Amino acid sequence: MKTKGIIISSIDYKETSKLVNILTPNGKMAVVALGSKKVKNGLLGFITTGNIVSFVSTDNNLSTLIEYNLEYSIYDKLNDIKSIEALGVIISIINHLDFDNNYFIYNFIEKTIKSIGKINIDKLISIYLIKMLYCFGIKPALKSCVKCGNIPYTFDVIEGGALCKNCSNIKDDNMLLIWDEYYYKKSEFINYNDCDFKKLIKEIKDYYNYHLSYQIKYD
Repeated sequence: MKTKGIIISSIDYKETSKLVNILTPNGKMAVVALGSKKVKNGLLGFITTGNIVSFVSTDNNLSTLIEYNLEYSIYDKLNDIKSIEALGVIISIINHLDFDNNYFIYNFIEKTIKSIGKINIDKLISIYLIKMLYCFGIKPALKSCVKCGNIPYTFDVIEGGALCKNCSNIKDDNMLLIWDEYYYKKSEFINYNDCDFKKLIKEIKDYYNYHLSYQIKYD
């Protein structure tokens, strides 16, 4: 079987091998990389978390790697703590969710990983986390007030979406526009608007914690 995928983790398997977990366009799969614990076997690219590979494996209950090609290496893109943290968040979300034959989501995640080191990392992780709410089955109410349905004015984390002027005592700080843009817009990451990312990331972390009981480890 030939496919491509993102390496999301690897664990020791028997004495010299590793079991590599991969997100593919068809969902998650595990592949045994025989002898991959040996330094000189040329399989480092296949067991490194965050790498994007194309590969051929046996087609059975526990697939075994036959050959692979490293399509994209994350190694030299992780040049600071923030980038390492960001990759950790990306992989953590993948590990937390079930994926089944969703090319759109796979391509978005691949695009996100390839953008590490190219744009502001806070901006990248903010867009990623807001869009990935879709995979949790959450669609924030952003087009109208969650309480009365009137014209939205500001974003409220606890309410899980927009509030109008009458229903909110929060001063408008344009975060509603950012949430709406980041959730719905489909474009290159660089084309999204900037904002106060420190505030936005705090809102996102609070949103995940309050509505999903999911703690995001990113500062």
